[in-house]
Amino acid sequence: MIGLFLSLLGWIGLSPVPYAAYLIGTTEPALKLLISILLGYPLGIVYNKYFKKYTKYRNKFFIVTGLDIAIYNFGWSLYHNLIPGLVIYFSTKVFGPTSVNAIFTLIFNMTYLLVGYVMTESEDYDITWTMPHCVLTLKLIALAFDLWDGKKMLRGLPLSENNRLTALIDTPTLEELIGFIYFPACFLVGPIFSFRRYLDFITDKFPVNLDREIIASRAMKRLLQGLGYLIAFQVGISVFSMKYMMSDEFWETSIIYRHFYSGLWAHFALYKYISCWLLTEASCIRFGLSFNGYVKKSPEDNLVSTWDGCSNIKLMRFEGATKFQHYIDSFNCNTNYFAAEYVYKRLKFLGNRNLSQFFTLLFLALWHGTRSGYYMTFFNEFIIIYMEKEFESIISKTNLYKKLWASKAKYLLYAFLKTYTIVFMGWSLIPFDLKVFSKWWQLYATLYFSGFIVFLPWAYVYKPALNKLVKWYTPSQ
Repeated sequence: MIGLFLSLLGWIGLSPVPYAAYLIGTTEPALKLLISILLGYPLGIVYNKYFKKYTKYRNKFFIVTGLDIAIYNFGWSLYHNLIPGLVIYFSTKVFGPTSVNAIFTLIFNMTYLLVGYVMTESEDYDITWTMPHCVLTLKLIALAFDLWDGKKMLRGLPLSENNRLTALIDTPTLEELIGFIYFPACFLVGPIFSFRRYLDFITDKFPVNLDREIIASRAMKRLLQGLGYLIAFQVGISVFSMKYMMSDEFWETSIIYRHFYSGLWAHFALYKYISCWLLTEASCIRFGLSFNGYVKKSPEDNLVSTWDGCSNIKLMRFEGATKFQHYIDSFNCNTNYFAAEYVYKRLKFLGNRNLSQFFTLLFLALWHGTRSGYYMTFFNEFIIIYMEKEFESIISKTNLYKKLWASKAKYLLYAFLKTYTIVFMGWSLIPFDLKVFSKWWQLYATLYFSGFIVFLPWAYVYKPALNKLVKWYTPSQ
């Protein structure tokens, strides 16, 4: 009940949080969020030491501690997060685990979330009840589809291997559902996880007691990494500032400098999300939710348990990215998995991959909010990935490309590609951060709309020219 205690201190004017937020140069809601995320780690220790042995108290522990954190951050507006849970519980009773229930859940939750955005969204980064609600929206949509998949599996209908792993035969009880919603380690910022994972966790299918040393080691590693990225974020945004990028002084610098500056700003801005995900992953490991099977490090070794089932970031892939697909593969992994399994693949009936990808990105933009900046960012992702895939498919077949990567020139090529990804990640994320059209359009003007020049003409200008060049060059090999 730490959250409730801190809330009471705030109500009577004795909370140290406002003063601490002022000292470190952040907002009170942001500091409360960080405190709540960090609480997940000791709660995982307390759960395994005192509550795990009592089966009937497991869900109750998650509900009480999750609600405690919700009250601390959002007060009594936490009821918004409870309503969709009750709705899916009763809609499943009414419609059954069917396609009707899945579609109803998708429409209801997305509508509720979008109305929430309209009611609460401003031009700044808001920490309101809609923040955990966007995580909850994906969890409940996935739950409804998993119940539908479970019904299909009982009827002997074909399912993909991934769908089989998450399909649900039995409908959750109300207590299980509320525990799933308010699970304290992931309630605020994710990562999302399937109800099947949660069910396996609370029914002792994960070897928590057998692997305590491994769990402690993995959890501490992620905790320290999360704190390290949090420090790097604070340092980075103190050096690379959006406020400076919006100033007249920024206009007076060179175009090359502006591109590099915006790219480095974006790289450090993403550390905010990475630090949160690493800290929540540490808590998930501590609880025992992150079990992901057994592996052998070598043929001679024994099987070792892995604890990356709730990982939302692949650090080495992210830091070493040389194309935007690497960012997609490494950043916000669980949300990307949801988008692939519950949106992209379910749009197979469209018969066009590019169309399926477009609607998937449109869904993700809607999920983030109503501001134009979100839609611009995901449009950027669409045109960049479209160009990258086609460019790579053409150039990778040439002998020159293979020779470059086989020679010492590969280091120069890597440096060029790394620069490209950093610079245009800045271009892509500017609208996401500024949200409002007039602001991000103004900053795009300082960059001379370079991203549009590089990516938009690909299909009609650059691609035909590249094909001709490759055709001309190939016979001379």
